[in-house]
Amino acid sequence: MPTMQIADGPLRELTLIAKSRNESLGDAVAFLIEQFHRSATNSAQPPAPPTTGVAVYATYQGERIEGLFDPTTAGLTVTSGALSGSWFGSPSGAAKAVVANLKPGVTPNRSGYDFWFVASTGKTLASIRNKR
Repeated sequence: MPTMQIADGPLRELTLIAKSRNESLGDAVAFLIEQFHRSATNSAQPPAPPTTGVAVYATYQGERIEGLFDPTTAGLTVTSGALSGSWFGSPSGAAKAVVANLKPGVTPNRSGYDFWFVASTGKTLASIRNKR
């Protein structure tokens, strides 16, 4: 199997991406390559954000990030900021990715149900967790 050398800085970033997605480093590389190809092929027209779900937001490092939470799957799609269009299998995965993106170097572990807020009520996502 081929090997590759990665400088310390990019390796830390890649490790954060892998951890936020609960994946191996190899899977994180594959994810980034897929994202690159998507952005290259869709550069003329950005992908449309999902239209169904519970509107949520988080504020971190002074930046408001918006998303849509799917109560059926518990997945969350980020709809604004650098991660716009990214889908995560859980609110915590999305929260970790936001933290890793906005403040690299800090431990990104977060409870997504406390990190994200329901846009219509201002309450934490935990407030609707048991209503799925």
